[in-house]
Amino acid sequence: MKKWPNQLFINNKWVDGIAGRKWDVFNPANGTLLESVALADARDVDAAVQAARKAFDEGPWPRMDPLARGRLLYKLAGKIRDNLADLAMTDTLNVGKPIRDTLGFDVPCAADLFESYAGLPDKIAGKCYGTLPDNVTMQFREPMGVIAAIVPWNFPLTNAAIKLAPILACGNTVVLKPSEVSPLSALMLANLALEVGFPPGVINVIHGTGSDAGTPLVEHRGVDKITFTGRHQTGAQMLQAAKIGMKGVMLELGGKTPSIVFPDALLENVVNGVITGIFFNLGQVCVAGSRLLVHASQHDEILARIISKVGSLRQGDPTDPKNHLGCLATAQHKKIVINYIEQAKKEGARSILNNAHLSQGEGCFHPPVIFDGVTSNMTIAREEVFGPVLSVMTYQDEEDAIRIANDSDFGLMANVWTNDGGRALRVSRRLKAGRIAINGGGALRANVPVYGYKMSGIGAELGFEEAAHEYTNSKAILYSLGTEKSPWPE
Repeated sequence: MKKWPNQLFINNKWVDGIAGRKWDVFNPANGTLLESVALADARDVDAAVQAARKAFDEGPWPRMDPLARGRLLYKLAGKIRDNLADLAMTDTLNVGKPIRDTLGFDVPCAADLFESYAGLPDKIAGKCYGTLPDNVTMQFREPMGVIAAIVPWNFPLTNAAIKLAPILACGNTVVLKPSEVSPLSALMLANLALEVGFPPGVINVIHGTGSDAGTPLVEHRGVDKITFTGRHQTGAQMLQAAKIGMKGVMLELGGKTPSIVFPDALLENVVNGVITGIFFNLGQVCVAGSRLLVHASQHDEILARIISKVGSLRQGDPTDPKNHLGCLATAQHKKIVINYIEQAKKEGARSILNNAHLSQGEGCFHPPVIFDGVTSNMTIAREEVFGPVLSVMTYQDEEDAIRIANDSDFGLMANVWTNDGGRALRVSRRLKAGRIAINGGGALRANVPVYGYKMSGIGAELGFEEAAHEYTNSKAILYSLGTEKSPWPE
C-alpha cells in the first residue's frame, strides 16, 4: 500500500486544517490505526467553497469545450483502474468490506461511472420553441455552480464517484465531504484527479464531523446546491440548511426494501437473490432487501433453503478473498444493530438462524440474523437497521403482499419474484418505490436513475437526462425577429 494522503485537498493543494486538529481513522476489523487525517472546521470549509466558487466564476472548467471535460473524466476512470488494488484494499481496511467485493464491485463501479459520464458533457442539450413567425424561444442548459456533496461510509469510493461524475460532467465545481469514518479513498481519488490535470478548485475534498464541517458547508452562501446520501434524519437537516441562500437539494436517503416472492418464482434464484440482497456488505446498503415477504404455502421451504445457503457463507478477515462477509464499519454502528436485534426479540420476532459457525471475532464483526414472525408494526420492520438482519413476513394473496410492502415510510426500492410477466408489471406499478427489480434484474449503472418515494429522497441520483436536470440551470431566451414594434400603450 502507498501512503495515504492525510490532509485537506483545496484548490489542488494539500493543506492542514487551520485549527491543526487531527482525526484518527481505524480499521474496524482489528481496531488498528490506519491514518490520522487533518480535520476541517468552518474556516477550512470557507476556503474550499471559495476555491470552488472562483474556479466556477473565473476558471476554465464551466467554459471548457465539453469534449475536453469528458476527456479528463475518462482519464480519471483509467487512473482508478490503474490503482484498483490500492483503492480496493483502502476501502476494505477502512470500513471492513470484503476484498472480493471492493475488487469485484466497488472500485470497478467507480471507474465505470466516470467513464460513462465522460460521454455526457457534449450531449447536454436545450430546446427551441420556434412556433411563432416573429419570435423564437430557446432554452439553454448551463452549469449550475458550486455543489456541496456529502456521502456516507458504506461505499466510500463508489459513493464519491456517484456524486462527482455527474456533477463534473455538467460543468460544476464541487466540495466533497466524505464521512469522517472513511475519508481515505476519497483523498486518493483527489490525488488521481490532480495527476490527470483537473484545474484548481474544480474538486475539493474536506473531511470532518457533521457539526464542524458538514453544517458550515451546506449553510455556506457560496454553495448553489446540496447533494446528500445518508440517513433521512440528516436529510431533513439538509432541507433546513437549504433555506440559507435558497439552495437546491438532491437527497438519496434510507430504504426498507421489500422482496415479494410469489409461489411461481424459481426458488434457487430467489434464495441467491435474497441472501445477496440483505447480507452483501452486511446489510449496510440503502437498498438492502431487509423485508422478505413469502406466501404462507412456501414459507417453510424458502426459509429452510435460505438458512442452508447462509450456512455456506464464510465470515472473517476482510482482506482474505475467501471470506464472503467482513465486519460492520464502526463499533458504534455495531451497537445500533445489536439494539435493533434486542428490540425485535422484545416485540415478539423469532430468531431462527443458528449462526454460531460464523466467526464474530473481535472488532466490529456481527453474523447474519434472520427473524421470522415479523409484522409491520414492529420496529425492525419499520426502521432502517442498516445491518445483516432479515425480517420474514408472511402474506396470504397478491393484494395482501402489496399492502404489506407499501406499509412503510420508505420507498427506495422493491423486489418482485415471479415467472408471471403480467403479475410482475401489475405489482410493480402498484408498489410505492422508485426502483423495482423483477427477478433480480438490474444493477447500478450510470444511465439508470435512482428515485426515492416518501422518506427515501428528493430528486434523482444518476441517469443522464436526470443528471442534466439536477446539476444544470435552465435559461429561456426569447428572441424577437420582428422589425417593427408598437410602443406601449398604443
